[in-house]
Amino acid sequence: RDKKINLYVTGLEELAIKKRAERAGLNLSDYCRQIVLTGQAQVRLTLSENATLNEVAKVGNNLNQIAHKAHADGIRSIAVEAQRLLKQLSLLLDKPVVE
Repeated sequence: RDKKINLYVTGLEELAIKKRAERAGLNLSDYCRQIVLTGQAQVRLTLSENATLNEVAKVGNNLNQIAHKAHADGIRSIAVEAQRLLKQLSLLLDKPVVE
């Protein structure tokens, strides 16, 4: 980027904008650009949140494979594996599994 835009704000507005950028995990420039262009800031995930999201995606992929197997082999053949994956997903999301 090669253009700069100056913006006048009060001291309180500056503090509020900087706090919001920090909470979003963005530098001031990225935060302001996103707010001005889209009306919202895309919050960055923490490393922990990103790791959890990746694990959930893996479990989702496994569940999709089980669904394909269920269509091919019948539902009873995959019940145990599905329950195991649901428990794994529950642990990732920190929610109890209803059996």
